[in-house]
Amino acid sequence: MRRISFLLLTLLVLVSCSEEPDGKPALSQMEMVPVVYQLMLVDEISLDYQNRDSTRRMDSIRARKYDQVFDLNQVDYKTFKESYDYYLARPDQLKVIFDSVEAYGNRDRLSRMIPSASQPVTRPKLLNRDKKPE
Repeated sequence: MRRISFLLLTLLVLVSCSEEPDGKPALSQMEMVPVVYQLMLVDEISLDYQNRDSTRRMDSIRARKYDQVFDLNQVDYKTFKESYDYYLARPDQLKVIFDSVEAYGNRDRLSRMIPSASQPVTRPKLLNRDKKPE
């Protein structure tokens, strides 16, 4: 009896480990990057709020902010979750996403700290009193 149960358990483990989710994810890796980054920002902000006021319930605020992120990116939670689960089963692809999230975050921070080179620097207009007499 032990031998049969051991064989069944082994067979069950092999079958469950060998199955991969079918098809491709609804969101590509590049579509996942801004969504994951924005969700991470929401978590960061909610932790900051909670550190300031520990009596505040952050679950409802975080859920509202998550919904805003999904609306902003025109994605619903179910689609995101299915894609995220797909990439969780493929660590090599998930690593690419998180590396891209890090690069995306660095670019976002730098763009906020350093004025864009695409915006020309203009000189202020001369006031009437600043004009040189002719």
